[in-house]
Amino acid sequence: MAGPYPPAIEDLQRMDESAWASVQQHAFRRIYYFVKRFTSDHQTAEDLAQDVFLGAIRGIERFDPTFTFDQYLFGIARNRVVDHLRKHRPVLLASRGDGDDDEQARAWVEDVVAEGAVEPAEGALASESNARRRQAIGEVLREFVGELWSAGEFRKLMVLEYLFVCGGRNKEAAERFGFEEEKHIAGIKFRAIDKLRGLARQRDPNHSLFVGLWKPGAR
Repeated sequence: MAGPYPPAIEDLQRMDESAWASVQQHAFRRIYYFVKRFTSDHQTAEDLAQDVFLGAIRGIERFDPTFTFDQYLFGIARNRVVDHLRKHRPVLLASRGDGDDDEQARAWVEDVVAEGAVEPAEGALASESNARRRQAIGEVLREFVGELWSAGEFRKLMVLEYLFVCGGRNKEAAERFGFEEEKHIAGIKFRAIDKLRGLARQRDPNHSLFVGLWKPGAR
């Protein structure tokens, strides 16, 4: 069973199982997404993350109490990424100009971290989450538009494009597309939003991507 996080350094130094289980439970995902920013390969990122934890275990006896445990962990992660870039990215490093490969790799890592203006783990998680959200939104919209297209609902498609893409109003849409009453446009819009919510829920079973859909009152 995992203990609290961050665990007491003394517990980590005496290799307490629950203390290290807590590190694995609370920090592995953050470390993984941090190192993944520098490699597109899942297996490489996972191997690097595992190596970070092995390095943390090997070095915990020499832990410097002037740093937090997360600083210690991400310091190791930076070093592992630098080693990886120096060994496997000679072309990219060479493009940065003259200088020692290790210094260039380290500078690159620090530049990427600085660009986010946030703590490395938070930046990595935010970037990964945004990418997953954009992908899910794209899939939802393709499925929804495909259903209307297959059903020959071209008029509805034009109405929804006018409302959602062009920012048109219901009254204007009714006049533009020949609907007798504005309420017909409101109905099309409501049913479209409800359908999109349903499709989004199918891709977000853990309620982690589309947070706004799960607020009280959201259908």
